Amino acid sequence: MSDTALCVEIPPRYCPLPTATHPHADLLSDRGAGWLNGFGLCRSQDQLERMRGNDCAGFYGRIMPTAQADRLQLAVDWCYLMFAFDDIHCDEGPASTRAGEFVALASKVVRVLETPDAEMGVRSSIQDAFLPPVRDLALRGRALGTNTQVRRIIDGHRAWFFGVLWEFGYRAQDRTPALNDYAHMRQHTAGGTATTGWMEIVDGAEIPDREMDSPAVRALAELAFAIASWDDDLFSYGKELWFASRTPTSAGCKLNLVDILARERDYVLEEALWEAVQLCNRLTYRFIELRDQVWPKASAPLRDYLDHLTHLLRGNIEWGLKAGRYRNPDGRSPNAVTTSGSWTEIPPAGVATAPPIPSIAWWWDDDLGL
Repeated sequence: MSDTALCVEIPPRYCPLPTATHPHADLLSDRGAGWLNGFGLCRSQDQLERMRGNDCAGFYGRIMPTAQADRLQLAVDWCYLMFAFDDIHCDEGPASTRAGEFVALASKVVRVLETPDAEMGVRSSIQDAFLPPVRDLALRGRALGTNTQVRRIIDGHRAWFFGVLWEFGYRAQDRTPALNDYAHMRQHTAGGTATTGWMEIVDGAEIPDREMDSPAVRALAELAFAIASWDDDLFSYGKELWFASRTPTSAGCKLNLVDILARERDYVLEEALWEAVQLCNRLTYRFIELRDQVWPKASAPLRDYLDHLTHLLRGNIEWGLKAGRYRNPDGRSPNAVTTSGSWTEIPPAGVATAPPIPSIAWWWDDDLGL
């Protein structure tokens, strides 16, 4: 293969939302890397480079740019651990087809989150090496959060692992999911609530169940998770192409919005990229519209949560376009992939209408209540 960089250009993205970075991102990054290394999970220079390239402080620091640094460290540390978990056990290499091994480890992770003192057996493999840092996060989360907040974190991990198992099923069958199925499942395969659940613990104040479980807030959360994960599909697409050109991959199973659109609608790459961006634009427009309807009636903790989701949407793209996680796919190939993108604050034509995807159509219902 040529050493020439693989370049992907994303069409202009409608995202008229605020952006900011945390002033102590470098300190948070150093602490998080040191924390993960303390558990011996980065055993080679390549793994160390990939870990630092994830820029977890840049990711979560864009979601919560004004958070207290010591509390935000909990979320940053989780990101370092779970990116490593995702790379090793969910997405790449032989592990991406070993559902049995994943189930065994995922069940232990959930149990340690539920009961940090639970004895899970003798540590005998790299899989079990993930449990001590999970236990550390669980104990720190309990020290900072309420019982309800901790329960939401646990539920978020169950949803994430359920989504990963859904992906394993398609890999096992060597099939690509339909857009209608992928549209509502992608938020889970990307660990939506497992990621954002830490925001509430970092803030401290608990969002009342009557608000968090309301149709309007559920729709806003799902919209935000879907937007962020579909944007992930855009700025990680070059990385996937890079790996596909170097390792044998299945032609039957594609788990990326761009590939799914290309296959289902018989698009060439440029058409699929354009359509994927248009879908993200439509969801972003609806998120802003619904958020503005909910905001006047929201409690202070809910307003903080909605503010974080708002920062997530723009911050996630800015992070993804720069993160070494996607520019240096294997930790040994700096700038092997370049992804470029631009912004527009002007709503494109048709952005105010719901896409014809039945599984997510309820996000546009007129009677979503708080």
